[in-house]
Amino acid sequence: MRHRISLHLTGSTAAELVTAARACEDAGIYSLIASELYTNPFVPLAAVAASTSRIGLGTGIALAFVRSPLSLALEALDMDALTGGRFTLGLGTGVKTLNEQWHGVTDFSPPVAHMREVVAFVRLFNANAHLGKPIHFDGRFVKVHMEGYQRPLTPARERIPIHLGANRSKMLELAGEVADGVLGHVFVSPRQLRDEVLPAIGRGLAKAGRPRSEFMVGAGITCAIDDDRETARHHARGPLAFYSTVRTYEPLFAADGFASEVAAIRAAFQSGDKKRAVTLVTDDMVDTYCAAGTPDEVLRKVAEYDDLLDIKGVSPPRHFCPPDAHEAYRARILEVFANA
Repeated sequence: MRHRISLHLTGSTAAELVTAARACEDAGIYSLIASELYTNPFVPLAAVAASTSRIGLGTGIALAFVRSPLSLALEALDMDALTGGRFTLGLGTGVKTLNEQWHGVTDFSPPVAHMREVVAFVRLFNANAHLGKPIHFDGRFVKVHMEGYQRPLTPARERIPIHLGANRSKMLELAGEVADGVLGHVFVSPRQLRDEVLPAIGRGLAKAGRPRSEFMVGAGITCAIDDDRETARHHARGPLAFYSTVRTYEPLFAADGFASEVAAIRAAFQSGDKKRAVTLVTDDMVDTYCAAGTPDEVLRKVAEYDDLLDIKGVSPPRHFCPPDAHEAYRARILEVFANA
């Protein structure tokens, strides 16, 4: 398989989740991820664990700072057991508003140091919880002291892979140093991967004395496949318009020369003219960040990431895209990338 393709797990009922997961597994999709926004990231994965046998399942991402480190470590162990060792723990920091105003977590900065402690504790607990050894961790953010605890379950694996959601250099370096992989943003250009992301990961790997072969680099690619290329490209503009309104991601777009375009899109969105915001997404932006067009065009575009990504997280357009069109794009992804 040339492409390791990852998709988001979708469905509003257990039956829908299982049907979607089985279809992806039958198509040879490498992995499914569940995010933390409208749902808990672990529950949908647990719902499909027993109904699949080969496809990887992972959080993409679970918020690292809004749950206790012990709860997080237990969730990872439980998921790896339910999946028979197919689980990947994807962790992210979340933006400031999400942590402070949504979850009431105010003491979480600096996030890189905090994430380092969370990863270290999860590793420590998962390696020792079943052995009955004392578990002590006395960090700035993570403080856990456990005596006389022994989990009566043998872990599925000695080490559960941990991937970090990372966009900026310091978190990318941390991922290279302490994690097993990176989950990059849905809009990261090949140039950014080549010039910024991979070098930062490389610095982290070098610090830890680890080879690149031990690390998985993944990122998102908005993917719209339609025999009518203009329809596909129109729908690909929607997610770009939405993410252009998020100030956290402004530097990513500016680094590729789209600062003025993003400012105009944001102004239109804030004025309430969402339709205009979508139309302000330029052809160059679609070409830079998306794989949108006919099947052959999309395959050629995704192939540009062959030397940059180990896992390609293709995502059908959702923002400003009709639900039936979203589902049609998802079906075309399975069709075009089946056992690719």
